Amino acid sequence: MSMSSSEAGDTPPSYVFVTGDNPRDGRSHAIRAHWRQRRQRTEMQRREREEQEQRPLRTIMPGPGGPSNEGGPSRAPPVPEPRPHVHEASDEDMDISPDDSLGGSPVPPGEVLPGLLEGIPAQALSGMNLALGSSRLDPFDRFPVRLTSKHHRLLHHWLSTFAGMMFSMHRGTFNPMRDVWFPLDLSNAASFNAIMAHSAAHLARMQGFPVSNDAVQFKVEAVGIVQSWARDPELALSDDTIAAVLRLLSFERYWGSEEEWRIHHNGLLQIIDARGGIATLQGNWRLEITTFLVTLMTRPSWFDSSNQLREISQQQPMAAHPVLGHLGNLYKTRCLWLLSFMQDMRTFMSHSPEIYNHGLAHYAFIRDALLVVKSDLRLQDEGEINERERIRLACLFYICVMLQGSDTADAGQPVPMDFHQSYSIASLDQCLARNHAQWQGSIQSLYQCLFHGDIAAQTPPSKLRYALDLTNVLSSTSAEARQGVERCMLQILCQAAMEPRTALDYEWTPDSLLACIEGH
Repeated sequence: MSMSSSEAGDTPPSYVFVTGDNPRDGRSHAIRAHWRQRRQRTEMQRREREEQEQRPLRTIMPGPGGPSNEGGPSRAPPVPEPRPHVHEASDEDMDISPDDSLGGSPVPPGEVLPGLLEGIPAQALSGMNLALGSSRLDPFDRFPVRLTSKHHRLLHHWLSTFAGMMFSMHRGTFNPMRDVWFPLDLSNAASFNAIMAHSAAHLARMQGFPVSNDAVQFKVEAVGIVQSWARDPELALSDDTIAAVLRLLSFERYWGSEEEWRIHHNGLLQIIDARGGIATLQGNWRLEITTFLVTLMTRPSWFDSSNQLREISQQQPMAAHPVLGHLGNLYKTRCLWLLSFMQDMRTFMSHSPEIYNHGLAHYAFIRDALLVVKSDLRLQDEGEINERERIRLACLFYICVMLQGSDTADAGQPVPMDFHQSYSIASLDQCLARNHAQWQGSIQSLYQCLFHGDIAAQTPPSKLRYALDLTNVLSSTSAEARQGVERCMLQILCQAAMEPRTALDYEWTPDSLLACIEGH
């Protein structure tokens, strides 16, 4: 069957049924019909051009202000340029404020950094932003707020940031983003605004901007909602309030300040105490395990040894534990920790001011220890974790924990002989230097020296235990997660040590890891 249209174009299309068993005849008829329609369209376009050329020219009349004093030609009022038709206006679009544009850029239009987006990538990104930003993501109004084009854009960005978890094909396995965080984020307006602040801040950083005005506005909106709930006796201790505070805590960890994080953290602990303890959250398992994980923190980074990981680093679940005693909660909590830890890798440098400002170029023995870890990684076998991989992870985490908690000190100044009183990156480097002959070139020797030798004797026991706790928790995750974390941390540390980029045969970043990993 083929379709043909009339030459005038104002009658309905007609259909011709092609009979016969020979498919070649059908194809031939379809091709002829196609070229006949094409000739008709060409003829219609030619006639329209001829009609336009025969129309009389319009006379330009003087403007309302009359002719100019200089006797020049009169100027007609400016004609606005036609705007491209993107989509039909909806009720959501009618509520968009002047600041709520499709782009949602943290800077005025026209001030995009030069060279940031060029060529085909720019065209592709522009097309995707237009398509995703103009689509109606919430046709049934199920979101806690009425979505605007800015919400659409930020929500699509957030989903794509965790694409591996949000769109995983393994529906039967636990997924911390899809199964826990996203339902909590959509449970109330405050949590949703907090996640919009997350997305806006991350998008601004990817575009090269240090600050996002949209992120600040969404955060202020979320805080305002939580404050109004706190004044209501019926809502102050509700699940929605706890979920919103959890999201504000995660925002402050990555985009805010430790001072603000402590305010929200103390508020969360007060709410839990007022409710009667974390056992009162058993009716909401998502909120229960997420709140429990946050209560293990005393500082806003899992690299800080003051946090408590011993409970979730145990090999066997504790039957009497109010949270981990329930079936599957230990595994789910570890998956949530993995997601949180991978995000902490983004801010690892900022929590170590000395590394952030000066790098590790002046610390040759720390760099050599990292090279020992990196060279052993290349010999790694695929599959389940083995003792060699566990040793390598422990050495890497020891270095990270010591760098995270180091005090600023000049490399040329004298340093204490041990880390119990005060320690810095310089003291760690000199301690490695004094024992260089014992560990150089061997990952087993480096582990022995760090955890059982002279360096271990000069290290606070709490930091040694914490590095091993980190190792135990990460060892319980998948090979994909372990290898991704290792490569990301080595990438970050080796770049700080000013190692040539060609020295690494991979290109791993926390963002790329979060986008592809499935969260376990």
